[in-house]
Amino acid sequence: MVINCSRINSMLISSCKFGFRITGGTVSNSLENGDVVDVREQFGFRLGRLARQWRARLDEKMRPHGLTQARWVVLMHLQRGADGQQQKALAGFVGIEGPTLVHILDKLEKQGLIERRQDETDRRSKTVHLTDKGWRMISVLDEVAMKLRREHLAGISDADLTHCLAVFDRIQRQAVAAASGRDAVLELELGSAGSD
Repeated sequence: MVINCSRINSMLISSCKFGFRITGGTVSNSLENGDVVDVREQFGFRLGRLARQWRARLDEKMRPHGLTQARWVVLMHLQRGADGQQQKALAGFVGIEGPTLVHILDKLEKQGLIERRQDETDRRSKTVHLTDKGWRMISVLDEVAMKLRREHLAGISDADLTHCLAVFDRIQRQAVAAASGRDAVLELELGSAGSD
């Protein structure tokens, strides 16, 4: 019997054990009670759940260093290429609204981890930079994250991880293409609506 997503969610939350099996030519999970769950129905839920658990664990380990998840996520983006970017661009990289970012940057600045400077090319904007203390905190964050990766990925081969990342890349490309197509359709609809 195939079950719906809401039932999957409640079963996953109550920590049911899953075992993979193939039924009717498709790969499915079987629950302890014998119900079959389509892996495509549970993929997004399980991926989101894993991401939340991973972030929560890192958040727990970074709290003694004075960083909340919101703060260390911003620091990670600064480390990975956003250092020196305008606040607006940084908000886009992080995936949050500008006012939310300003609040986080205020806290990071009070901790001495970042500094905001007047943008030399646009006087209305500020750029965000890691301080020396911020770079030292990045080293702590990297060390904590490395230990967490070892903990979470123990016993998983590099080949399995490479395959997993390749699948993620395919899903991301399809999601971007679908979003781009949707944006193009919206632009067409808006454009044709304006010409009436």
